Amino acid sequence: MPSKKKTAPEPEVAATPDPREPLDPTPANFKLVLAELEKVLADVPVPPPFVLKKPPAPRAAPAPAAPAARGDDDDEAAPAPAPVAAPEPVPVEEPGPETDLVEAMLHIYFADGLACGYGQEARRRIRESFVDRNEFRVTEAYEVEDLLRDLEIPDLFERCMWVRDSIAQIYNDQNGVQLGFLRSAGISDRNTFFQRAPALQPHVVHFLGNLLTLEEICFSDKSTLRAQQRFGLDPKDKATADFLNSVRVLLAPYRGMPLDVGKDQARGKVNLTHPLSPTCLLLRLGPPAKGGKKR
Repeated sequence: MPSKKKTAPEPEVAATPDPREPLDPTPANFKLVLAELEKVLADVPVPPPFVLKKPPAPRAAPAPAAPAARGDDDDEAAPAPAPVAAPEPVPVEEPGPETDLVEAMLHIYFADGLACGYGQEARRRIRESFVDRNEFRVTEAYEVEDLLRDLEIPDLFERCMWVRDSIAQIYNDQNGVQLGFLRSAGISDRNTFFQRAPALQPHVVHFLGNLLTLEEICFSDKSTLRAQQRFGLDPKDKATADFLNSVRVLLAPYRGMPLDVGKDQARGKVNLTHPLSPTCLLLRLGPPAKGGKKR
C-alpha cells in the first residue's frame, strides 16, 4: 500500500509586535518618544480657541425724574428717559474641553494591540452613527460589531460586549455616560468606582489610571512630584525634567491629551500614518499593568 506523505509543518507566523510595549524612562527613550511625539502632533489639528462671552452686567434702574411742573392745560405726559445702553460682552479665552475619558475608554477597547488609527476610526463611526451616548448605551453589541466589521479588528464582538457592559455599568453608577468625575476623585475613590464597575476590563482601568496621572503631570498648576513618582518617573532627574518641559510645551495648544493620529480618512479608512496617538506614545513610559511585561 502506498505510504502517506508526511506534510511539512506550517511555519509559525510571527506575532504582530504590540505598539504599546512599555519603555523604560531612560534619556534615550525620552528622546525617542519626543521625536515621535513631534511627528504625530504635526498631523493632529490644534483645536480652535474656546471663547466665552460674559453676559452683560445688570443695569441699575435709573432714578425716577422729578415731575416737571406743568400747567392745568398741559395734558401731555413727560417724555420717558432714554434707555441706558448695556455694556458690550467682553470675550475671554477659557480652557478648552479636557480629554473625554469615555472616548479614551472606547479608544483603548478598540485599539488595544493595534495602531491607534483603529480606535480613532471606531470612535468616529460611533459618534456619527448614534444621536447621543444614551442611544449608543441601549444598542446591542452585534449592531456595533456590524458597524465596525470591515475594520477587521481581532475579537471584535468580544470588544463590543465589553464596551456595552462597561457603558451600562457607568450609566447605572453615575446616571449618565461620563467619567469626568474621576479627575477630582482620590486614588481610593477611583478604585472604589472601578470595583463597582467590574465590566471595565483590567487593561482599560490601567489605561485610564495612567492617563489621569499623565494629565496631572502635563497640565496641573500644582506640584506634580507625587504624580511623577506614580508614573514611574524620577522627579529629581534632570533628563526627566527636560523631557516633561518639552512635552508640556508641545501639548499646551491642545489643552488635553490627543487620542488621534491625524485627520480622519475618507471612505472610512483607518489612518495608519502614525502607529500611536500622542497619548499612547507617552503612556508607554508609564508603569505596565500588573502581570504585564517587566521593565
